Amino acid sequence: MTLIELVIVTAILPLVVGGLSVGLLAVFSLQSSVSNRLSDTGDSQVVSSNFENDVQSAAQITTVSNLGYSGNDQCGPNTQVQLMGLEWNPNTTGGGYQTIVSYAEVKSGSTYSLVRQYCSGGFSVTPTSSTIISYNMPVACSATITTNCQSPPTILPGSSSTAASTGWTSTQQVTDVRLQISEPNSTETNGSFSYTLAAVPADSAQVIPTGAAITPATTTGCGFASPGTGTYASTLCLVDFSSLIGNNLLAAEQGCLETSVPLPGGSTLYFCIGVTGVAVSPSPLPTWQNAFLGNSCAGSTSCATGTPFYTGIPGDPALYQTGSGSTTITISGITVLNAQGIPATGWEAVGADAESTDQGESISWTANTALTIINNGESYDSLTDPVGNACDGGSGGGSGLTEYNNNLTVTCAVPSTVSVGLKTGTAMVWAATPKTFTTTLVGGGLEAMSFGLLLS
Repeated sequence: MTLIELVIVTAILPLVVGGLSVGLLAVFSLQSSVSNRLSDTGDSQVVSSNFENDVQSAAQITTVSNLGYSGNDQCGPNTQVQLMGLEWNPNTTGGGYQTIVSYAEVKSGSTYSLVRQYCSGGFSVTPTSSTIISYNMPVACSATITTNCQSPPTILPGSSSTAASTGWTSTQQVTDVRLQISEPNSTETNGSFSYTLAAVPADSAQVIPTGAAITPATTTGCGFASPGTGTYASTLCLVDFSSLIGNNLLAAEQGCLETSVPLPGGSTLYFCIGVTGVAVSPSPLPTWQNAFLGNSCAGSTSCATGTPFYTGIPGDPALYQTGSGSTTITISGITVLNAQGIPATGWEAVGADAESTDQGESISWTANTALTIINNGESYDSLTDPVGNACDGGSGGGSGLTEYNNNLTVTCAVPSTVSVGLKTGTAMVWAATPKTFTTTLVGGGLEAMSFGLLLS
């Protein structure tokens, strides 16, 4: 090695070592951030699975921090700070309720944990089980701590919130229970990992089943779209109709086929499906090359190179006409039970146009509760329209999309005098916890529909 080579190596080596050091520091920093976020995400999933089922089951609720009385009014030691108390399962002999659940904050070293205290035999200072469902919580809010602290759940309406803040109150009037959590996290840009849980007690549901769920003749599943391909890609679960063939289809055509659909989180959807008119068959999405739902349409040019729209849904989430004419698909006796067998709330039934409503065709939805048009952000020309030109009546802006009978019926129809090219959207509607949901297809060529649940 010459002197010149040695000088060059001496000059370059610090740059190389410095670059490697910066890279290693960045990797170590990223590893810590990812590890923290995975831990917080795991906490949020555990809290969510418990929170939703507990709130849906509750007959009484309270947000009093410490009811005290030596454990006569809550589950677990009264020295713990209670965020929320819930009770259900009436005690037919001694009065009160057998099942008590208390969400309490417990100090663990320098941090706080969210603990779910469960009592199976009424109020007790000694819980039947005690489970930590989040290891990293801010300190509970109090008279002396009012910022950067954990507040109890928000309850609606205000009258129920006031009653719950002073003692136990019935959940029959409660329309929303919402718990906002911000776990301290130094690697997050705002210093915390935040998420909100929402649930509705079954006792406040508009429609409560009067008896047990149906006995299903068949069981199927439901599937979500690929993340990011639609506004509700992560929460809209479309029913897989692949089992609606052979004897199952015959049962649906002769009356209705009783069906069960297991849902994420342990809940189950039950319904009876009937089909009249032109026959239908299960189909994957997209149902044809120019259908918007489940496709990647780009304006009026192509349905293969545009932005994906609810793509990747597994199975056969569409019922497709086998010939032109009218088909009525009636989904009745709709019931959703949570993992404890309690009627679930906080879900909506969704109907979607799974093909392309073209010249002289229509698709209509009717439910026993009001329908709302889903806005997926599609646009038509310079107008902002919830369904693009999916129901264009000739004047632009989706003027063929109409609502009737206090929004119990929504129709997407294109006049026979209007010819529309490739669509820039698809019509989708939802209804809150309906018992019946009917779709009518009128195809000059062929029409198709999808049905599913929008989960909380």
